[in-house]
Amino acid sequence: MYGIIYQIAEGVNVMLSKDGTWETAIKYQGFRNRRRFGKDLDKAVQYAELMVAKLGIVPKKEGSGRIFTVGKAAEDWRASGKSKWADSTKERYNSLFRDFVMPSFGRKPLEKVDRGMVKDLLVGILAIRAPKTVELVHAVISGIFSEAIDRRIVTENPYHKLLSKILPPKRKRNEAVPDPLTKDDLEKVLETSRKVLAPTVALVIETMAHAGMRLGECLAMHIDHLDASNFQYMVSQTERNGKFSIPKSGKRLIDLTEDNTKDLEAHILRLRKDALSEGKEAGYLFLPKITQRIVQRALQRACRAAKVRTRTPHDLRHTYATILLMDHYSPAYVQKQLGHHSISMTVDIYGHWIPGEGKKDLGKTFKPKRTSDAVPNPDAGGRWSQSWDTSEG
Repeated sequence: MYGIIYQIAEGVNVMLSKDGTWETAIKYQGFRNRRRFGKDLDKAVQYAELMVAKLGIVPKKEGSGRIFTVGKAAEDWRASGKSKWADSTKERYNSLFRDFVMPSFGRKPLEKVDRGMVKDLLVGILAIRAPKTVELVHAVISGIFSEAIDRRIVTENPYHKLLSKILPPKRKRNEAVPDPLTKDDLEKVLETSRKVLAPTVALVIETMAHAGMRLGECLAMHIDHLDASNFQYMVSQTERNGKFSIPKSGKRLIDLTEDNTKDLEAHILRLRKDALSEGKEAGYLFLPKITQRIVQRALQRACRAAKVRTRTPHDLRHTYATILLMDHYSPAYVQKQLGHHSISMTVDIYGHWIPGEGKKDLGKTFKPKRTSDAVPNPDAGGRWSQSWDTSEG
């Protein structure tokens, strides 16, 4: 009975046939009946209910049949992707479904969700969120309906080619622009955070600003991965809502500033002292006491106290990258520190913060050099003759 959508009563089912049409299948006390209704599910259900009444069968109680709602189909989709997705991907898809899809039509039967509903949802999201969020919600809906088609529960995808009708081409989208702090404003925020925030929270903000880590990576810092003698840290984990996973770009070794390393060492010393008094071993530097929400709110408070426009923890990462690039660190080094999957990603995001490299030496590059054996040229009225020095390159 694979593909059943409604079980109207014992032995009376409405299902999707192999050719994509709805049919009723009745098998009750020797009575056999099958009837197709094309793509009209309502008629199929009405006919099944009529036959239940004629045959005197006790109908199923409301909600006891197998009704494939969007929520039920989402469970199947998540189950099928469980072994393929990273923990961060699972969390992202779950939150998008919970926040956007479920409130809109999560309890509706799949066949009742049409293209207009999906379009209205995506257009509404675009009004309040970035195009990237619209893309991700679209991907969630796409995955749910693709899984339902594979299971022969539905025959059509309401989302098909819908994204292109809502979003402009990628090259023309107004994606969120990084909003880094200036060097002076960063110093104000760090100084203020040390005054108005708990020391451990202030250290998280300092570490993000001086190391460029993502918030989840910073919170997941572990004593065993800090190489204080070389001012380096091995980014091996990221944390979100109590769940750990590998960072997006995998593990990476990053450089730390000397001052930040000393602050981290002092914090570790306190952790070990506290752990010793409790008969435990120190491990994570900030978890489980410090959460992402705590850091987000704390940074807002520090910005307001410093009289600086409020920023998010991710803006500290943007600040780190732009400060390095404007101080003439190579994009390749910044890519390594941030953990971007390619240097082109780093340049695409931060390219306009890279100073005019090449411009400063153009005059010198094209100025002809005097050769060491230059001699007066009689034909030039006693002036020194010049020639291009081609001995290099």
